[in-house]
Amino acid sequence: MVFTSRKMKQVALSIICIILVLGFYKTLVNPEDEQSFSRVHVRERKSNLGETNEILANDDKIQEVDEDARYNDIKDIEEANMRIRELEDKLQHLESKIENRGSKDFPTVKFLNYKNRKRILVTGGAGFVGSHLVDRLMLGGHEVIVVDNFFTGRKRNVEHWVGHENFELVHHDIVRPLYLEVDEIYHLASPASPPHYMLNPVKTIKTNTLGTINILGLAKRVGARVLIASTSEVYGDPNEHPQSETYWGHVNPIGPRACYDEGKRVAETLSYAYMRQEGISVRVARIFNTFGPRMHMNDGRVVSNFILQALQNDSITIYGSGKQTRSFQYVSDLVDGLVALMASNYTQPINIGNPVEHTIEEFAVIIKDLVGTKSKVVELAAVEDDPQRRRPDISRAKKYLNWEPKVPLAEGLKQTIMYFARELQRTKHSQKSSLKQSSYKNNHDIVEQL
Repeated sequence: MVFTSRKMKQVALSIICIILVLGFYKTLVNPEDEQSFSRVHVRERKSNLGETNEILANDDKIQEVDEDARYNDIKDIEEANMRIRELEDKLQHLESKIENRGSKDFPTVKFLNYKNRKRILVTGGAGFVGSHLVDRLMLGGHEVIVVDNFFTGRKRNVEHWVGHENFELVHHDIVRPLYLEVDEIYHLASPASPPHYMLNPVKTIKTNTLGTINILGLAKRVGARVLIASTSEVYGDPNEHPQSETYWGHVNPIGPRACYDEGKRVAETLSYAYMRQEGISVRVARIFNTFGPRMHMNDGRVVSNFILQALQNDSITIYGSGKQTRSFQYVSDLVDGLVALMASNYTQPINIGNPVEHTIEEFAVIIKDLVGTKSKVVELAAVEDDPQRRRPDISRAKKYLNWEPKVPLAEGLKQTIMYFARELQRTKHSQKSSLKQSSYKNNHDIVEQL
């Protein structure tokens, strides 16, 4: 291609024009960009300031929320501390109860080493006679297991031993088998007062038959000696007076008292059958009328009836003419006889009772005078099959056990009257938990006597 001078001039002019145009455009465009940039920057700064203010506002809100939360936390902590203090107070109260129970002031017991200490089972041990026997055995240093279904027995009779290392209380009905390891068994379980054993005659028969079989079976398994608490009722309404152990009795087998009378006769028969067949060591005590503290207030017996009626100035009721006789022994004398019989080698039945005989009418007058009441003596209709005369011949007990009653009738009655007076006083107050007591206080006054 041939460039002429004219074309060269045209090209140079074009280039100059382009340069001029570009320069002019640059001068026009840059200020607008700078202004635009400035506006954007301002908007960004305003946005950042808004965000900062929003953040600060949010921080203030968060701080307020934090303060509210801290205030609520403080309230929660105070409530928690208050709750903790309440729980600590309750815990301290429970600990004090446990300490009081743990520091129970038990009666002082004799220490026996392993060789001489016996593990003794007392069925019916929470009853009237059983609880006194338990006192004697515990004070002697033996380990005692009380089994009772609390039909007539009461926990309060043995409460002063609960917690002692040598004592154990088992709620059990001996109609069902019992599995324990023991050295000796005192079998006293059975209701003994007419209103109680006639209330459920079938249960009374079962206790004295099936229950006795279970106890004899236990004795066979562990090789223990058994003392069967029989009764003077096996003599029925006797034709022989006084009653000796050789007398076979005069019992109505279908009368209202037969559930107890015949039940005890069968218990004796079972005992000697086990002794002959299985070689079990058996002792049988025929217990006559006994009285003393811890008698059941509603047992319907002569002593409890007369004392309660006299203390409340009610009429003293005699069933029949009042000429029927009874021989009453104090409970501590009976316990002496039972312990002596268990320790003896004599296996035949032995009467344990007081040979001093009183008519029911005489007995009512004696109690009336001791209480100092103005109660009248009233005669009611006689009770069916009520024995007319009852007095033990204790020649065997004197000969083989060197035992006879020691407590005079008047002295024993005074102790029993004081007990029933306290029981009547207790009914006027609400029952208090024994855990609130700082130490045990025996209100029976019998442990010291034993």
